[in-house]
Amino acid sequence: MDPITAFVIATAFALLNGAVLGFVHSALSDDLKPSASDWRIGTLLVAGGGIVLAANGASRVDWLIPVANGCLLGGIALYTRSIRRYAQRKDSLWVFVPAIIAAALNAAFALVWPSVAVRLVIVSLVMVAYLLTATRELWRHRRIERTSSGNAMIALCSFVNALILARLAYYIVVAPDVQSITTAGNIVNGLSPALISAMPVVGTTVFALMCFERMRDQMQRVASTDALTQLPNRRTINERAASAFSEAKRTQRPLSIAVIDVDHFKNINDQYGHEIGDVVLRGVADALAANCRGFGMVGRQGGEEFVALFDDAGADEAQAIAERLRAAIADSTVSGAPRPLKVTVSVGVASSNNNDASFNDLLRRADRALYEAKAAGRNLVR
Repeated sequence: MDPITAFVIATAFALLNGAVLGFVHSALSDDLKPSASDWRIGTLLVAGGGIVLAANGASRVDWLIPVANGCLLGGIALYTRSIRRYAQRKDSLWVFVPAIIAAALNAAFALVWPSVAVRLVIVSLVMVAYLLTATRELWRHRRIERTSSGNAMIALCSFVNALILARLAYYIVVAPDVQSITTAGNIVNGLSPALISAMPVVGTTVFALMCFERMRDQMQRVASTDALTQLPNRRTINERAASAFSEAKRTQRPLSIAVIDVDHFKNINDQYGHEIGDVVLRGVADALAANCRGFGMVGRQGGEEFVALFDDAGADEAQAIAERLRAAIADSTVSGAPRPLKVTVSVGVASSNNNDASFNDLLRRADRALYEAKAAGRNLVR
């Protein structure tokens, strides 16, 4: 297949993939739409560059070369900004500066001081720099969000970079006097449509998978997290507790649970309103999460009740941890009320024993201990 035909086919596939991304755009979450818009426009620019390159191969009009390379550079710049936005990096228009400078130099070495070799070096190195930037952003983001599609995008960027550098090395070492990169019969010229199609065609598919993987994870977090406090919700607690109970039974290691209830919460709601009640619950949740870190997991069971799981903690250790949780909340002050508001909690603690058939047995004993704490005057651990 001659390079011009390859350019046309690659461009058609790029346009098709861009259209597919456009169709699914409305289904994306708001945090992904700016990134997807950049990717879609970048795909259109790269496809436009392919069309212009094919036209130049057929007509040999000099001014088409800088137009084509300008489109390709703009597309790669938009791909890079898309990745930066996906990785939740601060947006910046500086990302377009290298593409603008490279496009201007490319035009100069196409129309004023014609040199295919210089143009090839400029465009190739700027594209490599952009793709390295995108790869770096994705690599950094792996610490926050590790997905198979993100790894695939890193591999794709690395592969395209390798193609660009291999193609550049060929023209510098083997064919330094090259006059056109769309000449038929040159095997290396087959890399040109490959470069143009890899990011729009394969890249758009991988990018769409990245978006949907993030949305899937977001939905899973919503399903497992309490909306008010951002702690694990009742379902997540029960799933985690059942698993921890089975593991504790199997390994004969202790497991303890604390049921934590905000004292006089109905009075808080009645006196200050539900908005202040929500502030209180968020404050208690933050205090529990901060002081439970390293000891176990804490979640919201519902209403003003929270549950903490202490893996590998016996009765004495669990009671000591629960006392620290109680004291941390009692020593704090809730802001947002008409006056500084002191909040206390009552805590019931239970530890697993051989008579427990399921986690529910452990939970029932912790509930009884909680009732004892409330009956004894509240702001206590039993």
